[in-house]
Amino acid sequence: MLSRRSLLAGMVGAPFITRSPKAKAAGSKHETIDLYDSLLFLGKPDLSRYGLKRARTVYEHELALPKPTPDEAAVRSKARAVLAEGVTVAVPVILDVEQYSVDVRLDISHVNPDTSAVDSNILKLEKIIGWFKNEAPTLQVGFFDVAAPVDGLPVSGQWPANDAEWVIWKRANSYLIPIVTHVDALYPSLYTVETDPAKWVASAERSLAETKRIGPGKPVRPFIWPQYHDVMRGPLAGTYIDYDYWMLQLTTLRNAGASGIVVWGGYQTPWDETQGWWHATLDFIATM
Repeated sequence: MLSRRSLLAGMVGAPFITRSPKAKAAGSKHETIDLYDSLLFLGKPDLSRYGLKRARTVYEHELALPKPTPDEAAVRSKARAVLAEGVTVAVPVILDVEQYSVDVRLDISHVNPDTSAVDSNILKLEKIIGWFKNEAPTLQVGFFDVAAPVDGLPVSGQWPANDAEWVIWKRANSYLIPIVTHVDALYPSLYTVETDPAKWVASAERSLAETKRIGPGKPVRPFIWPQYHDVMRGPLAGTYIDYDYWMLQLTTLRNAGASGIVVWGGYQTPWDETQGWWHATLDFIATM
């Protein structure tokens, strides 16, 4: 069983927009950015031949979660298993632990705020990454979606709607600095929950800036998903993002100074190389 981000089986693809790969033009190269493959498509080919690097996302069920208290033996065992897979320092390891909410905004709205639940969850996350890194000290380890993603985390899915909420959002992210000090890189979620590309760009840029603020000097590698998030209502949910929108997302993240991009998605979905997002990815790589 995967997390709340899991795709539904049998999702219908959006119409393919025909594009031919673009050759590199003289003087057209942009700053290099690493693309990481954390895709789950059935029948997916080896994407390293196209320039995508490997990433290892470790899901909750691999850590014997969810449960009220993390299982030290299970976490340590998984760390050893990941090392046995041949994962090295060049392969980012992302722990996808979503059950322990660290969104202090759920408490600060009360007259007498009680942050004890968030404080307890932060300690749980610190234990998990501590156990993992103790068993695998050579690996780069971080958490998926701990701070500043586009859907409004820390973890609540509440995207700020006005200036006052932005101030509260920033305070909530600042509250996470203690756990951020334990990670080797930050992985905000920038999945597509917005049909207006301009709004996605504005949210992504603000989210990246905030992530860098609370984790200065640490690599920032946002997760993006080539399908519209399944939390969206209506026919777009789960359908593929078109060429232009996906290219805009890739270029926005590169221009905003992301250290890398993790491409996730495709659970129980057949690989389809004709989709516009994939052709955009190839064309994006060709410009680098």
